Amino acid sequence: MALRKIFRALFTPSEEAPACSRNASLYFLRCIFLMGMRKPPARFFIAYCLWSFALNLSSTVYQPIGFLTGYFSHLSEFSPGEFLTSLQVAVNAWSCSAKVIIVWALVKHFDEANKVLDEMDKRLTQPSERLQVHRAVTWSNRIFFFFMTVYMVYATSTLITAILIGKPPYQIYYPYLDWRSSSWQLGLQTGLEYFGMIGSCFQDASVDCYPVNFIIVLRAHMSIFADRLRQLGKDPDESHEQRYEKLVQCIQDHKTILRFVDCLRPVISGTIFVQFLVVGLVLGFTLINIVMFANLGSAIAALFFMTAVLLETTPFCILCNYLTDDCYKLADALFQSNWIDCEQRYKKTLMYFLQKLQQPIIFMAMNAFPISVGTNITVTKFSFSVFTLVKQMNIAEKLSKEDKLN
Repeated sequence: MALRKIFRALFTPSEEAPACSRNASLYFLRCIFLMGMRKPPARFFIAYCLWSFALNLSSTVYQPIGFLTGYFSHLSEFSPGEFLTSLQVAVNAWSCSAKVIIVWALVKHFDEANKVLDEMDKRLTQPSERLQVHRAVTWSNRIFFFFMTVYMVYATSTLITAILIGKPPYQIYYPYLDWRSSSWQLGLQTGLEYFGMIGSCFQDASVDCYPVNFIIVLRAHMSIFADRLRQLGKDPDESHEQRYEKLVQCIQDHKTILRFVDCLRPVISGTIFVQFLVVGLVLGFTLINIVMFANLGSAIAALFFMTAVLLETTPFCILCNYLTDDCYKLADALFQSNWIDCEQRYKKTLMYFLQKLQQPIIFMAMNAFPISVGTNITVTKFSFSVFTLVKQMNIAEKLSKEDKLN
């Protein structure tokens, strides 16, 4: 019961409760606030600014720089497994920083999208429609918590492994700090790295899950909209004018859906494009590490990391394919309505509307390629190319021999 009171959006309310589609992104937007991307509250202005500065300095700004500096200064001290563990996270950290900057620059688009969702909610009149939205909101928030759990488990598992082997998880470079010289400096470096990684995982989970949060509730509204289209013209007591007004209202509903998509399009385009650029490379490094170098603890951490990387694109790409199918279902629903016996004006408007419905909603990654399962498979397959290249060139064996010599 206590959990239900604290996290109300994780549980489905009754069908009598008013629909609130914006709750699908409730916890995401709270995390955005905790990431320091919102206007500071007047009451905690200084505290909020200091927290935002500390988190973003350690995770968004310095962590990518620290990884790169650490390679230049202490590359010879890395074992092959340690280097790959660090490198796979470093590449993902660079992409995470880029995605956080994109979301920070376009954060107002989320507020605009939620305002459009409020307009959609006003069209929900039946209890079954409200219940459908309630369920979508519930699943959206549960998926967000699942994302966050996987990312945080990865960060914590690397910390536990580091404590057991007596080395920092990623050996990031920090000025005036040499973890090899004393145990307290080792503890301080490990703590700093864990704080930075926890912050990065917190940011990464948020900026990776938001497309899923918004599209799940959009699909619920599109399913309701399809039923609304299917019922057009089937009320025998309606006049021709009333039928035409309902058709025009449905056209307005479709414009509202497209407006919602347009609000999200710039943010999704940027963040998914960045992730597509690195996902194959990151998975390739992770596979090499698991198969050739990792011990049991490192392998478990790497598997959680691989799961987190796959979560960054795969669920949303699947939803994009479903969204395309939903668009075609809208056209089918309109065609299945009772339009044959309607007046000529109604038929002409319906034909024009039908052509619009047959144009699917497609998200593009920076206008370079469509966001879909096919594209996701293509970029993921690059990881096997990286793995095959390393294996054929015997790079792993050479690194192992050099490590033994050292």
